[in-house]
Amino acid sequence: MRFTDDLGAWVAQQRWYAGKSHAPRFRILDAQPAPGATRYLLMDDAGRLPTLYHVPLARVTQAPEPQAVVTREGDGYLVDAARHPEFATGLLAEMGVDVSRVTGSRILTGEQSNTSIVFDEDGKPTIILKLFRALHHGENPDVTVQRVLSEAGSPYVPRFLGSLDAEWPDVGRPEGTAHGTLGFAQEFLPGVRDGWAVALDAAREGRDFTGAARDLGTALAGAHAALGEALETRDAGPDEVASTATAWRRRLGIAANEVPAVADRVDAIDAVYRAALARTWPRLQRIHGDLHLGQVLAVPDGGGWRIVDFEGEPLRPMEERANPDLPPRDVAGMLRSFDYAAAVAAGPDAAAWASACQTAFVDAYAGAAASVALDPVLLRALVLDKAVYESIYEARNRPDWLPVPLAGIDAALA
Repeated sequence: MRFTDDLGAWVAQQRWYAGKSHAPRFRILDAQPAPGATRYLLMDDAGRLPTLYHVPLARVTQAPEPQAVVTREGDGYLVDAARHPEFATGLLAEMGVDVSRVTGSRILTGEQSNTSIVFDEDGKPTIILKLFRALHHGENPDVTVQRVLSEAGSPYVPRFLGSLDAEWPDVGRPEGTAHGTLGFAQEFLPGVRDGWAVALDAAREGRDFTGAARDLGTALAGAHAALGEALETRDAGPDEVASTATAWRRRLGIAANEVPAVADRVDAIDAVYRAALARTWPRLQRIHGDLHLGQVLAVPDGGGWRIVDFEGEPLRPMEERANPDLPPRDVAGMLRSFDYAAAVAAGPDAAAWASACQTAFVDAYAGAAASVALDPVLLRALVLDKAVYESIYEARNRPDWLPVPLAGIDAALA
């Protein structure tokens, strides 16, 4: 019992622990052998939905860095195995990656929901492994999409190298077991910067960013085209349209109850929704699902953009994130991200900077997306829905930021 308590206490302090809104109730669901370690699967069933955490531990005799220590064991320590070279390299080998040239590994700091390990080959960083911390039944969408795009030769994602799955007990499933993804490895791109940082610098200086925005629109169109060819697509029938309408109006109702400025605009917003629901929709397909400037990487020396983190919206159930969706939803997410970059940067003529980026991005996407019709009426509704969602988030968490989504709502209505 003490070990479970110590393990749970350590997990509850990690950035990737998602149950900070409730008092956790942990139990060890399973323990499995791993390279140089033991993989503990820790269930927290105190929240609204039970969550299964992936916690590999390694035993060491020398005192490690304090943040890695989970508990003492005899004359040694049990530590986070992600920081243990034998486990990290062994996991990479289990994914089918050649580790003969690996000379070291290190954890990237600052990650919120998973753990990323960078590996050096012959002293140079070349591989990154994403270790999923919250496990779900079924292949993780991040793996599915990155593998498919990589196999299609897409230049818009890092090259996919391999993944690893596992099984664990699940009494809620007919077969008594669940099967899901532990992590995956892909090409590491040294010197990249995320699009948010790059865009902020440009916005602060009032520097033209339309060329980068056009390249980003072309990249998204290329990724959508490859996904539409490789994975399931389907027509948006009455059920899908009705489901989307329900989701839009549910968010609008919540926002109207919590944000008076949204309540004043409910009728105008709903009129845009009605117009979009009456249009002919493009075929549904796999999309990014949570696209913004922080989900794209700018490769130095004119290397273009790479799109990453295809897990979808973190608050949606995993099985929903794999469903075919509207490609313009990704476009809407990026349009809102340009608005946020302009607002945060507060540079000269920020609104004009954002507008120019948005126009360049949409024009490039529409020109390159031969398989996706970019209906401006539907896109307007998706932008509104995103801004409505943002208004709820900002009202609850960052009230000083509320003017940003409210300005986005007014711009879309205008």
